[in-house]
Amino acid sequence: MADSSTVLIVDDEEHLADLFAIWLQEQFEVHVAYSGKDALQLFAEQPIDIVILDRRMPGLSGTEVLQSIRERGHAQQVIMVTAVRPTEELAAIDVDDYLFKPIDRSQLLRTVGAAELVLTYDESLTKLFSLTARKATLETHLDKAELKKDDRYGDLVQRIRELEEQTDTTVRRLESDYQVDMVIRDRRIGSQPVEQF
Repeated sequence: MADSSTVLIVDDEEHLADLFAIWLQEQFEVHVAYSGKDALQLFAEQPIDIVILDRRMPGLSGTEVLQSIRERGHAQQVIMVTAVRPTEELAAIDVDDYLFKPIDRSQLLRTVGAAELVLTYDESLTKLFSLTARKATLETHLDKAELKKDDRYGDLVQRIRELEEQTDTTVRRLESDYQVDMVIRDRRIGSQPVEQF
């Protein structure tokens, strides 16, 4: 992944899409599409990491855009930001997060930041599996005492330790952000606030 994740905002309410872009542009590379058709065109032209997607739009709906993204096998994080209240139907919609409008700047930044962490976590985990498999192969076929004398093996072990720490830290941050978001959402829809531990 690049130094700065690429975010695509898809919303037919142009003023809202532009506002979201202003909020995010300092931390992310941001693109805006005002229709589902324009969003799919952008997907064809460049890699996108995170999608902020309105659910109800004329022409291609957000649900149809989401289906097209998933059918193409893209691994983007998709955050649906919509005025459509969540119902049981949400259980069958393949989104990574669902925010009910109106949302504020801090909530959007926190949610997109968490999505970026998930992408980073996925990359780190893939690399960790790869390095761990190499280490296991070496330890199965070579003398461990000799391996410990080799700087390359030492570097491999050190890299594995670093990735384990990084993934643990990412999981803790995601858990923390998720708890904060749940409290905010519960308060917005009028349920009792969740106690924080």
